[in-house]
Amino acid sequence: MLLKEARSKSPPKDLEERVRNGLALAASPARDDENDAMKRNPDFSGYPPSCVPSSSSLNADGKEDRPFDAKTRNLSRTTNDGSDAARIDHLEVVPLKPSSNITHLSHLEAHYLQYHMVQGSKLMVNLESDENPLRSLLIPRACSSPLVMNALCAVSAVHLANRTHNSLDAQTAATNYYIQTMSGLRSILSAASGRGYPEETILAVALLCKYEIVRGSVKQWEMHLDALERLVISRGGFASFDEDMTEFLWGLFLYAHNMAKITSRRQFTAISAAETVNISKLDTYVGYTEELIKTCARIADLPLLSCDPVALGLEIHAIDMSLRDWTPTVTKYAAPKGITESTLLRLRLVAECFRDAAYIFLHTTLDKMSRKFTSQNLASLWPSLITLSKGDALECLLERIKSVSLDQHCEYSALTFPLFITGCETGSPASRDLVIRSLSKLEVNFGIGNVKRAKELLHILWEGEETHWLDVLERLNWGLILA
Repeated sequence: MLLKEARSKSPPKDLEERVRNGLALAASPARDDENDAMKRNPDFSGYPPSCVPSSSSLNADGKEDRPFDAKTRNLSRTTNDGSDAARIDHLEVVPLKPSSNITHLSHLEAHYLQYHMVQGSKLMVNLESDENPLRSLLIPRACSSPLVMNALCAVSAVHLANRTHNSLDAQTAATNYYIQTMSGLRSILSAASGRGYPEETILAVALLCKYEIVRGSVKQWEMHLDALERLVISRGGFASFDEDMTEFLWGLFLYAHNMAKITSRRQFTAISAAETVNISKLDTYVGYTEELIKTCARIADLPLLSCDPVALGLEIHAIDMSLRDWTPTVTKYAAPKGITESTLLRLRLVAECFRDAAYIFLHTTLDKMSRKFTSQNLASLWPSLITLSKGDALECLLERIKSVSLDQHCEYSALTFPLFITGCETGSPASRDLVIRSLSKLEVNFGIGNVKRAKELLHILWEGEETHWLDVLERLNWGLILA
């Protein structure tokens, strides 16, 4: 399905103004055969859990209990440059103005909705525009659905907690909204079983995926992402949604699903290969990286071809050709309303970093495979099939990072994966220091918790005995996601 160029989707001016002033908002009253079976009888048994998931437990402060040894306990508190990367002291949230019109939203809901409108929605995407769906789609839906409102407030609160120094109140609110969302989902999914699931459940689960990524979870995002894909399939695929919903869900799915495959060996529910959406404009998550993200997912699947050396060699060559011939403008996209030329330049630089990172990922994947490959002679030929060496790709990516200031332009928030894979594969102390300092800037500027997890894993890798980052992930039993 080819999407038409998006119409302007900014919230109505009166709605936006009322949110900014903290006023009340008026509420409105796998395989194809497997996918077909899921449409008829989708299985959501066990989802969602009856409480905060035990495999990613929260302590009394609302933080995730660490599933690894104590030597990492202080790694994320202070960066090499002495700055506190996880907290900032000067964040301002515009105070709420009392109003007799506040009848629909509670004071706390208005507070977190306002924060989401003014700040959070601009920092939790990889492309800010006048058509940002975190505002234009989610806020109106939240105002007519208590379930979506709870999920949106959970995301807003956990993001605010990441970016403020005295964050206990926000952490507590985030946990409470999360629990309320899970409880609401459980009730709606049970009541709707066999009769089709309402769109609000899909948006709520999508927001729970976002919540876990922002929080820095290494477990529960997998459960929510799998549930999201099952819900979409049960509804009949993306064709069952309107254009706004389709664009938002497809961009989130494309980004999260393919990025998850890089670091997780779990097999997620696959939406039919025939179920594709051609993105005609720059997506708020994907930008210019669509083909590169898909290529990284292909690289992650290379171990599945280990038993067929011929097919493996052909796939390595095809991946290399795809990366070699790629340019930021190989696919023409319409620019969303409000995009400047400077924004496009930053998006292109980020995409070029992704291509370098894809080459590095290709080399490191083949390196790990070669250790278990029965024919070392064949394995030794793999690097010759790749145009750009790992050393050259590392040098290119590091030079690009040095060329930018990594300020608060949200396009740079997508650099977590390129920086992480560079840190995993470089042995240079200076390069490692640059990687950590750069990740710390992303952590401070954008408040996404998975950046902290990436830093922690790099420190474990550098200080431990394992030589490959995937071995570290396996030992820790982490499902790190770099989306």
